[in-house]
Amino acid sequence: MTDLRYALRSLTKRPALATAIVLTLGLGLGAAAAIFTTSDAALVEPLPYAHPERLADLWELRAGTAERSPTSYPTLLDWRSRAHSFSDLEGYDPSNFTVGVGDEARMLRGAQVTAGFFRLLGVRLSAGRDFLRGEDATTGAAVAIVTDRFARSVAGGSALDQTIVVNGTPHAIVGVLPPAFHFALLLNADVFVPLIADEQRRADRFNRSIYVVGRLQSHVSLASARAELSAMSAQLASEYTDALSGRSVVALPIRDALLGNMKPILASLLGAVALLLVIMGANLALLMLTRYVERAPELAMRSALGATRTRVLSQLLVESLMPSVVGAALATAVGQVMTRRLLAAIPDGVRVGMPYLTDAGLDARVIAVIVGLATLLAVGFGVGPALLITNVWGRGGRTGDARTTLARGDRRLRRGLVAAQVALTVVLLVAAGLLAMSLRNLVRRDVGFQDPAGLVAARAPLTGPRYQAPVTQRQFYEALVSRSAALPGVRQAGLIDEVPGGGSKSTTFEPVDRPIPRSVQPRAALRIVGGEYFPTMGISVVAGRTFDARDRSDALPVAVVSASLARLLGSDRATVGRRLRLAATGQTEWQVVGVVKDVQVAPLDADSPPVVYLSHLQMPENRMTLVLRTEIGVASAASQVRAIVQTLDAGVPVYAVTTLDQQFSESTAVFSRRFPMILCGVFAAAALALTLVALYAMCMHEVLTRRREFGVRLALGATPGSLRRLILNDAMLLGAAGIVIGGIAAGIVSRSMQAVLFGLTATDWRVYGVVAVGVLVFASLASLVPALRAGSVHPRVAMREE
Repeated sequence: MTDLRYALRSLTKRPALATAIVLTLGLGLGAAAAIFTTSDAALVEPLPYAHPERLADLWELRAGTAERSPTSYPTLLDWRSRAHSFSDLEGYDPSNFTVGVGDEARMLRGAQVTAGFFRLLGVRLSAGRDFLRGEDATTGAAVAIVTDRFARSVAGGSALDQTIVVNGTPHAIVGVLPPAFHFALLLNADVFVPLIADEQRRADRFNRSIYVVGRLQSHVSLASARAELSAMSAQLASEYTDALSGRSVVALPIRDALLGNMKPILASLLGAVALLLVIMGANLALLMLTRYVERAPELAMRSALGATRTRVLSQLLVESLMPSVVGAALATAVGQVMTRRLLAAIPDGVRVGMPYLTDAGLDARVIAVIVGLATLLAVGFGVGPALLITNVWGRGGRTGDARTTLARGDRRLRRGLVAAQVALTVVLLVAAGLLAMSLRNLVRRDVGFQDPAGLVAARAPLTGPRYQAPVTQRQFYEALVSRSAALPGVRQAGLIDEVPGGGSKSTTFEPVDRPIPRSVQPRAALRIVGGEYFPTMGISVVAGRTFDARDRSDALPVAVVSASLARLLGSDRATVGRRLRLAATGQTEWQVVGVVKDVQVAPLDADSPPVVYLSHLQMPENRMTLVLRTEIGVASAASQVRAIVQTLDAGVPVYAVTTLDQQFSESTAVFSRRFPMILCGVFAAAALALTLVALYAMCMHEVLTRRREFGVRLALGATPGSLRRLILNDAMLLGAAGIVIGGIAAGIVSRSMQAVLFGLTATDWRVYGVVAVGVLVFASLASLVPALRAGSVHPRVAMREE
């Protein structure tokens, strides 16, 4: 208790130093805890499947490209029969379902799955039964399995044996998944029905819509399975040259597939946290070192009055542990708050693909690590300098000897710590700068149409027997778009099946006058449009015309193509009038009547493919999105569109009403840059602040411990300006050394970030130049006050104080 009371008095005498230690520990460890918690949930926590390390995600890969695609049903059957490295292979086809329960209908994510899908994952249903073998046969069974979330919120908690209407067809609920179940590749899917393989699906190898998950045999490695898949795909390509020539099979561990591009982001953030922790440790070492140099006379006096070395060390240990305990408590609070803020900062559209973060939070393990690290740092950086002091006494040294040992003998250590902090700070600043430049390039990318903020999109899919006939689909959407265009505040209205910035519908194509083998045909995105789509979006016409009233179902089939597709065919004007044959529409020949500007139909960070546009009047589609050029805002547009749909068909849901600008800003492409940029920027700012404090403390400490030397210099003719330059030059040299070392390290480390950089390289000179100049400016500011203090030393006062 005596040590504790004395420690309290000692700390209250120096509140600034104690506060600096507590804040350094609290902010540094708190930030580390938050990132560790989210990374642990994604990278370490066991997946809710049986033996997840044996699960793999399988794709088709087109030779010579990075184009991955799901496979077809007949190809899946071939994989099952020939890939002996896997005990089972199952498929799923994700989709959005219109689900009706009683009188209520809503749009939910769901999937068609093969009968053994949940058994392959090793998921035990919490109620009911799994799909039976044969329920995914040609005739199939009208049954469904739902998530616990759906059972509780939609079905009143007693979902079993209830009937729900999925896309117009009644299905009996036969099973409920456990609450912990998630499968990120299906986002937040709630309803699962058997994948019905009709005759067309069983025969068409070009209908690549089935995603495949496999379970490795217990004695087979993924590398061995990949070798077998390579040989198998080569054999299949020789047998089905038209469909599979130039295609191979890619197999990824299921965790890598679930994480997608988040894995390198999380790894980079963990690296940033590690750098911040190193900087924090170096800062603590400098603070503790400065503290004991100042207290050397006091400790020497206590030793002279009879205090043993053990007694002094015990007292100093208590003094070091007290701020560390407070810092650990602060770190726990900061970590908890920061974790919640991190999760809240993830857009809803992105979070649905990260179900592993649903229950992320600080647990007993993380808190124990925080306390352990705080204690270890307190003991290491608190008792270490004390051992140096008492070691001098043990050799019979005096107070001045102890101060000299720390103030001058360890000058290289202090300078090395500061230089290391500057270097590590430069690494973080460069990483943050690269991410900021990448985000700027991404959001400024030309998307090919005007003012995304003034475009409101609303999805209104048609399902059920009523809309199986193409004529009813055309009638509904024609009425919807014409009535929506007449709304007050709406300037123009159009339709498209998949809005720009996403969507996966594509087709291969060939000019009718220049046939190309199916396996090597170029691929283009396929979009179905209606109404005044091109004027509504502000997409300019390069040549020819767009769709108009002439292009009815009984007229000549026509198409509009993008400028990039026209370049593949020759030139913009030469393309108009040519005829194309699309794999997606069989033998129908489409005459090109117009060429429009390229639009970013792919995600913002991907190269957009050529596009073929067809009119929904000639190629009806039951899942269209209404696009309005309006000034009335999202909420008003949503209510008015829902009112129109209600009058047309109350059973049609309207959902995902938002501006295209918001869709882009909340997309995975933007999030994967903005999120790490913000975090890395916060870490870099914290590191810079800690480094400047350390540089200031070192320079001030130099001035205080070298007062006699400065006095002698002044007495021998030196000017105050020369002393100021001495301190400033010293700080600049340290800063320059740190910048050079940090720049080299940043050039090496930033290469791992290339996957998330857009429009620049990892060694962009502009970022490195700005960081270097900025660090030097801040270093000069941090050393300015100590430099002025050095220039104000009076020789007589300095000599008398010594």
